[in-house]
Amino acid sequence: MKLVQFFAFAAAFIALTGCVSNRSAHGYVLERGETGLSALPGVDSKDSILAKYGEPSLIGTFDRNAWYYVSALDASRAFFRPKTTARTVVAFHFDDAGMVEKVDTIDLADSVDVKIASRTTPTRGKELGFWEQLLGNVGQLPAGGLGGQGGPPN
Repeated sequence: MKLVQFFAFAAAFIALTGCVSNRSAHGYVLERGETGLSALPGVDSKDSILAKYGEPSLIGTFDRNAWYYVSALDASRAFFRPKTTARTVVAFHFDDAGMVEKVDTIDLADSVDVKIASRTTPTRGKELGFWEQLLGNVGQLPAGGLGGQGGPPN
């Protein structure tokens, strides 16, 4: 009887560990004691930002004088998709001389969800089923004829 109770307890314990919330951090992680990323316009430069915070997460594609530091916290439970619980984007905008012009901070509340198109590009040809893919080459001769020779025997 004790063996049955042990296995029941072990099964319950394993089932409960699946309910534990997993948290993960992505992007720029604040150092201990840091409350946020900041810079003084007209005082800080690209070099001072690099020295304080390291390489940016992103550099603007069309405006190379815009640097973005992105951080996100995700939480997931069991087999469900992770949910973003916090996201912060700090954008440093520099002038042509490399000095900070302005600093923008965007939080999760300010963000907009972008839906990814789930459409696929159609291609020519026919779609093969499982059995056609598995047995499609059964009975086919190799391109070189039997035994890899170039043509029919004389």
